[in-house]
Amino acid sequence: MSADERCLGDRLARGDGEALGALYAMYGSLVFAVALKLTKDRAEAEELVQETFLEAWQRAAQYQPERANVAAWLVTITRSRAIDRLRARGTVSRTLEVESRDVTEPPTRPDELVDSKRLRGEVRTRVARLPSEQRALLELAWDEGLSQREIAERTGLPLGTVKTRTRTALLALHADLKSLGAGG
Repeated sequence: MSADERCLGDRLARGDGEALGALYAMYGSLVFAVALKLTKDRAEAEELVQETFLEAWQRAAQYQPERANVAAWLVTITRSRAIDRLRARGTVSRTLEVESRDVTEPPTRPDELVDSKRLRGEVRTRVARLPSEQRALLELAWDEGLSQREIAERTGLPLGTVKTRTRTALLALHADLKSLGAGG
């Protein structure tokens, strides 16, 4: 985690609204991309971005930098809120069907589109390099929206093994993507 990111986390925990704005500027596009991938609805994704940053503001004092960088923390919040929404709508069973459709509405600015496509390509490349047992768990979490407990049930692996492999994979991805400026 960079010193800037740690400083922003500390400032956020102290209630500094400017820190929230800085985090939004740094990670708003990433949070939106995750929300849009999961919900497939631009308006709902925009609401999820607001909910994510509101929750980050409200729970800033609970953030533990030794467990995850700020980007991973925000993505986790986004994913949890998106899954809650999908479950509330009763659409989790339809998520796989919707997942196969591409989102046709690009980001609003051309530079966001280029950056988003480049980052997605880099993430795909680096995920493909992970050991298959780690990659499979990430795909279940990201593509199917499964929790770690649900992944353990589906795969028959102990929950601790799922958590360890997932964390190891995410740490490896973070280290790999950090060189791109994408991992915080």
